[in-house]
Amino acid sequence: MFDLVFVTGSRAGEVIAVKSSLMAGRSPECSLEVPDPNASRQHARVVFDGTGLTLVDNRSANGTFLNEKRLTEPVRLKHDDVFRLGETRIRIQARRGAAEPGNESVFGFHDSEADLSQSIVMPMADLAQQSRSPDVADRRFAGLLKAMNLSKDINQLDRVLEGIIEVMFELFPQTERGFLMLGRTVETLQPKAVRVRNASGTQEAPKVSTSICRKALVEKAAFLFNDSNPGDFDQGMSIVSLKIRSAMTVPLIVENEILGLLQVDTTDRARAFTSKDLELAAAVSQVASIALKNSQQITDLASVTRTKDNLCRFLPGPVAQQVLDGKLELALGGKTYAGTVLFSDIVGFTRMSESLAPERVVEMMNKYFERMVPCIRNEGGSIDKFIGDAIMAFWGVPIATDNSASQGAAAALGMQIALLGFNSLEQSQGRQSIGHGIGLNTGPVVAGNIGSTDTISYTLLGDTVNTASRIEHHAMKEQVLVSQSTWDALGGAGYGIRMPPVNVRNKTEALSLCALRGLGRDAGEIMLFLPVDSGGVRCWLIRRLSDQTFILLHPASHDPAVHLMASAAVEWPGCGLGTPVVLATLPAQNADGTLNRSQIKLDDVTLGGLLGAQPLPCPLGWDSLVR
Repeated sequence: MFDLVFVTGSRAGEVIAVKSSLMAGRSPECSLEVPDPNASRQHARVVFDGTGLTLVDNRSANGTFLNEKRLTEPVRLKHDDVFRLGETRIRIQARRGAAEPGNESVFGFHDSEADLSQSIVMPMADLAQQSRSPDVADRRFAGLLKAMNLSKDINQLDRVLEGIIEVMFELFPQTERGFLMLGRTVETLQPKAVRVRNASGTQEAPKVSTSICRKALVEKAAFLFNDSNPGDFDQGMSIVSLKIRSAMTVPLIVENEILGLLQVDTTDRARAFTSKDLELAAAVSQVASIALKNSQQITDLASVTRTKDNLCRFLPGPVAQQVLDGKLELALGGKTYAGTVLFSDIVGFTRMSESLAPERVVEMMNKYFERMVPCIRNEGGSIDKFIGDAIMAFWGVPIATDNSASQGAAAALGMQIALLGFNSLEQSQGRQSIGHGIGLNTGPVVAGNIGSTDTISYTLLGDTVNTASRIEHHAMKEQVLVSQSTWDALGGAGYGIRMPPVNVRNKTEALSLCALRGLGRDAGEIMLFLPVDSGGVRCWLIRRLSDQTFILLHPASHDPAVHLMASAAVEWPGCGLGTPVVLATLPAQNADGTLNRSQIKLDDVTLGGLLGAQPLPCPLGWDSLVR
């Protein structure tokens, strides 16, 4: 139902499914451990009551902050709220699917036995039988009970409608005809449930009085009509021609919203409806209206869900939502946007797949995509398509944003980090690891529905898209290449290596590219993806925290504190980074696979100038960079 996402700190990127209330703090004994020196040992509580989350400060020394305001009392949390303990920020993420993992019930039972010897016991099956029995003294109470039981069929609208008519016929034996119509005005009324007592197969289709219906809807009031005392009714020809002697018409209303109309009538003047009957009919209609409204909402929700699921099969998620909201037409054509486009593919995939069984290739790719897609969607991106082993994604379309480059860059670095855990698990099972290259470009794109009238695909076209693909073709394993336009759009938040100009197909001028190795994030932290060599063992720096320490991913059997560390980035190899001091071994994360996560300190917090104001020049030429 809810996830907690670490936004900053040593556990940045980790997602915790909330299944119960959590104690958050620095102590390893806390159910939500926050390894932050500025957090108290038991800093705050996240209280889960089964339906929502409440944040409570636990009299912490430095305070608990919600959306950067200090907490003074318990506060109910909402989707996208961010609370801070020390310098660690955690975002609330509400799950949309009810059947997702972690949504198990939090309610239980008290096991101690109670004394039930003096209780009155009435089996529910017997109660249901009695409610249908004519011998029950209060038949009307049984009718109301049956009307309330319509809620059990709430996900089947037809049953609810038929049930309302059935209740009216049982409550009022003189009823000869019953109509349940949905609509807000007489002109829009549509019959949904009609019953005629003792109807023969040759009988003319039943009709309803327009005069009575109009009056009930206009005045939003229940009406009783008797021809012996018509009151203020204008007896239109419909009443006369239908030989109606008595009728009750009750609008179905929930919170002043007209849902429709319920009417029963009789041609037997001797058994005319009474004012007491009208009161009961109005009570039944109120109960029935709520059941009807709930059923309609569930039906509408199911319809929208099916529609969105179908749309999401062919359209990226944000695009599908725009269509559902009526903000985007599903018609052939396009529109120009400013966005960022990402391409990724597995280096050497064709050669590798030739040596594997087809079933193994499909299994591997499905597991790979399961790791990559969340990296894109968690940064607000849309998947355009999968092209074999390649992924095309985009940001800023069709919902314009001013940070599409930053979102795309964060997704790209996240994809590289996510692949590390994937590979560690593959290697632990004796399987081959893989590497992918990623390219990013920012600029104008034409987005729209392309295809024929019966086969439409929403996609992006234009030079920006083509150039992003060309950039990706030059990206090597463990490398993210970005165009100059993307680098400029990052506004100084990017850190990396300036690559030599490169000529690509269909471009007259050489491209200026940067190998992205870091990205400024919240609270002064820097997201990193820098492969390093530690005594001949491959490790990876993945974050610089606000206190200038680093997070290092490394094999569990390796001790990084006893080896000199040097850059192993393909475009910047061999730069010495010193010998790290290991400050802490951090909690394991599922995404890390078999790798360990350590917090380390380095003498040079700029990583040899990599984390400086300007990108470092690449010491190698393209001819020495083999993909």
